[in-house]
Amino acid sequence: MLALVTLLLLAFALLTWNVMQQSRHDLAELERLNVQQASMLNRLHVASLEGLNRMDRALERQLRPSLGDPIAALQAVEDELDEMQASRRAFMDATQSTPHPALRDALDAQAERLIDIMQQQLSAIRTGDRSHYRQLTLEAVELSQALTESARRFYAVADRQGVILLHDAERQAKRFGWLLAIGLMLASGVLLLMAWLSQRYVLAPLQAIIGHFRAIAGGDLTGTIPVNGLREVRQLFQELAGMQQSLVLTVSHLHGTSQHVLDSAERLAQSNQALASQTRQQGTALDYTTTHLDELTRNVTHNAESANQASQLANMALDRARRGEAVMERFVGTMEEIHEHASQVNAIVDLIDTIAFQTNLLALNASVEAARAGDQGRGFAVVAGEVRSLASRSTEAAHQIRHLLTASRDSVQRGNALSSDASHGMAAIVDSIAEVQRLMEQIDHASQDQHDGIGKLNRAMDEMTAVTRDNGRLVSLSTQDAHSLREKAERMRAHAGRFVIDSRDSRHLQDSIEAAQVWEPRVLLTQPHSQDAEEAMALLK
Repeated sequence: MLALVTLLLLAFALLTWNVMQQSRHDLAELERLNVQQASMLNRLHVASLEGLNRMDRALERQLRPSLGDPIAALQAVEDELDEMQASRRAFMDATQSTPHPALRDALDAQAERLIDIMQQQLSAIRTGDRSHYRQLTLEAVELSQALTESARRFYAVADRQGVILLHDAERQAKRFGWLLAIGLMLASGVLLLMAWLSQRYVLAPLQAIIGHFRAIAGGDLTGTIPVNGLREVRQLFQELAGMQQSLVLTVSHLHGTSQHVLDSAERLAQSNQALASQTRQQGTALDYTTTHLDELTRNVTHNAESANQASQLANMALDRARRGEAVMERFVGTMEEIHEHASQVNAIVDLIDTIAFQTNLLALNASVEAARAGDQGRGFAVVAGEVRSLASRSTEAAHQIRHLLTASRDSVQRGNALSSDASHGMAAIVDSIAEVQRLMEQIDHASQDQHDGIGKLNRAMDEMTAVTRDNGRLVSLSTQDAHSLREKAERMRAHAGRFVIDSRDSRHLQDSIEAAQVWEPRVLLTQPHSQDAEEAMALLK
């Protein structure tokens, strides 16, 4: 039945769409005939008449310039010719699918010939050939009259075609009206038939189903559910019967398992109490362990700080020792420079000694020559004696300087040896301090690692403490849930007692009790699984 209504609606929709498409096509054709074609032809006709009129005025202005500008008049004629060309092309485009191509071609030939004659008239005006212009004017007037007559025939044909289209549209509208009336009567009949069938095979069975639902809602599960009606309604009755049977089984199981739930709730409450006691003992042990870990943490922190300070002092001592080693190296270099300078001074003293010896020889020779000279060389002998005396003192001074330089060189050599020994000793001190500094860094790193390990252990203990507290809270909640479960089990038994089942279904009660398994309550405590806890356990091991 629903399929029949659907087919009727589809047929009505297709009919409506067909009529609308046909009406749209007729209106478009009518608009093309009456608006586009007629408008273009009218523009062509008006432009031709206006062009001929402007042509005469242009000739008059050429003969008598006082009437106006002849050039502007000629330009107006050219504009009208352009308008005629545009209107002619638009008319031909609009009449491509006309049913009267001969009439259209005649209009096109007349318009083309008229435009050509008018262009020749325009050329005759510009060249001043008035006789040729008059001949062309007569031919143009005849062509204009012929164009007017052809336009009238075209208008008459277009009007007849428009009337035909209007008559077709009216016939289509009347046919659509009859079809619409017939479709409405058929649809009304089908709807009345569907209403009667729905009342008999759908609504009446549904009222019966509602009565069964009300009985089930009131707790009566003893009623028999008949299976009648159409396919879907019959399936609904079958599902309702299956639901009633499932409710009977469910109520039977509720009667059997309610006592079992009560017993399990009692055992769960006892287990939770024992677990709560163990959790409190574990919390006390964790508090004791946490206190000792806090003290150990403070000691390790103090050791880490002391190791860090010792490492810093070792770094300072190493830096100072290295600066002292650098000073000793510069001192050794300075001693070597002093030794080198002493050698250079010794060479200079040898040179002074040589010069003094030669000066003494020269003074001696001068004394001999002065003695030979007698009284004349007496003054020179005195000078030679003084020079020899100075040479002798220079020699003695050079010997003393050489003696002092020898002693100084010995002292420099001893100082160089001592500075070398001191440099080697300072290098050994630097190496020792560096080794101490390395050991202190190892101690510092070890103390820091120990401090980090204790910190992780503290965090693990804190986490274990938090977990223990959470376990205690969960145990408390579980105890409350056990009491709530017992209360709800009692209410469940009371609600199950509201349902009335058939006596032959009472055996399901005993079967459900025997099939019930003993349920052992277990409480899963939360265990820490963080990385800090695992590392802390590794440190304890």
